[in-house]
Amino acid sequence: MIPEIHDINPKSWLRPFQKNSISYLLKMGLFYHGLGLILMYAGSYFATTLISDYTIPQIPVSISLALSSGLLEESVFFGIPFYLSGHPMVLLGSGIVWSVAHLFNSGIPSMGNLAYGMFLLTIPSIFFSIRVWSSKKGWFAIIFHSTWNFTVLISYCSIGLRQCSIINDTYDMLNGIMAVSAIIIVYIAYQSTKKKINRYLYLIPVMVILISMIILFSNGITLDFS
Repeated sequence: MIPEIHDINPKSWLRPFQKNSISYLLKMGLFYHGLGLILMYAGSYFATTLISDYTIPQIPVSISLALSSGLLEESVFFGIPFYLSGHPMVLLGSGIVWSVAHLFNSGIPSMGNLAYGMFLLTIPSIFFSIRVWSSKKGWFAIIFHSTWNFTVLISYCSIGLRQCSIINDTYDMLNGIMAVSAIIIVYIAYQSTKKKINRYLYLIPVMVILISMIILFSNGITLDFS
């Protein structure tokens, strides 16, 4: 069977890809994210049609946030669970948490303000990330996620749908700090699969993330999952 046809089949969506070359992973990434875009626009259309006074949430997103969010989200919801468990069902569970979190991008938990489109956009991406990490190409998932965020943001800004800025506020800076700390944790976890690692090495990046989150919540900043 042609690898692309096998990998597009939903029955294989929790298994490693048939091939893991860069060009092949790129094709698969475009397939899953293209499917996500279709779901996003369809979901937004039905939400605006069926829910009175519904407005699609518009969250300020800077270029720095778009790039760091890909790194942070892939590390926290896929990379760390992958190296700690290695089981696709664990990745599916953490991926569902990540996807559901997108519903609350507006920070207002009400039927008329939930980000239904963003939630639907992320569903195919869950399976893409699971399969890339399971194919031992987690670094590609990180780069693709960040590049996708950047490309979509720039395209929206170029046609006037978003206001572009390099960095917005404290949240953007802290998000970048947490992203770097998270990838350090992923790297340590990766190294631990090859040799014995001092578990105390995890303390510094974990503490940095915890302190950053405390600062965010103390300032009343709503977490944004982009």
